[in-house]
Amino acid sequence: MLKSLRDSFEVLRDQVWFFRFFVILSVVCVYRMLLHFVLRSNHCPNPFCSKCLGTGSVRGRAINRIKQDNNDEDSPSNSIIHNNLMQHDRLCQKNDEKPTVYFHRGLSSTQIQIMDENILLEHYDELRQELVKYFQENESISWTDLNLYENGEENLENCKTFPKLFEILQTLPNAICINNPKCLFGNCFLTRSTSEHIQETSNGSTNCCIRMHFGLICDDQSSAYVLLNKRKRLPIKNNNSIIYNYALEHSIENPTEKQQVFLTIDFWHPDLSKAMRQQLTSIFDMDLA
Repeated sequence: MLKSLRDSFEVLRDQVWFFRFFVILSVVCVYRMLLHFVLRSNHCPNPFCSKCLGTGSVRGRAINRIKQDNNDEDSPSNSIIHNNLMQHDRLCQKNDEKPTVYFHRGLSSTQIQIMDENILLEHYDELRQELVKYFQENESISWTDLNLYENGEENLENCKTFPKLFEILQTLPNAICINNPKCLFGNCFLTRSTSEHIQETSNGSTNCCIRMHFGLICDDQSSAYVLLNKRKRLPIKNNNSIIYNYALEHSIENPTEKQQVFLTIDFWHPDLSKAMRQQLTSIFDMDLA
């Protein structure tokens, strides 16, 4: 009798352990199926994310685009971009550069020089004259930022308004908006400000971009300036350009109420190869936003 009970208990115990194992295995399988489904059907890489908005969804769509691009599935560039996207949050935690959309590993964060600066310096007088003429002919101006290119999209009307500027832009070899049209990272605009705060503190979309401000009509005594990481000031002066990594925390301040006008252009980081620039453009195009 006791032996029979003991045998029954051992059989039952084995069944309980098997049942537990079966439940755990089922939970893992269901989780993996759910994760796979969400990654395929949703823009967010985290199926339990309650903040699936804005730039997070851009990253999710970029990941899905790479997975769906069967022709370049084994492309080294695609593999690098995909790994960077998947590890975005961890990479931002370890660096001063904290882009909102895409962090590309291995790019230099030291002082950067690009040949495009010299081209703009050579044409400063022409650009300034065109701008002065525009202000003389248009007394009531309400814009703060006048976009020639915004997130890869060309504004035809504004480009026609400043033909000389548009002509010079076409000669810049590293300008994203010119050499890689329709790339989400391509921006070019004029800024006119008479207020104290020109741009609130923010981080750019990617560290692949080098942002340049070129002073056109600035106050020589008290020029506007970029404040990097809340401590380093880069003054925006006439006939002078400043360059910084767009992914760093930055703001733009105007210490005076006098008019300050400058040109802003986003360039590719010089460490990026031509092939990588083209691949980034094909993934991060205008339709991704």
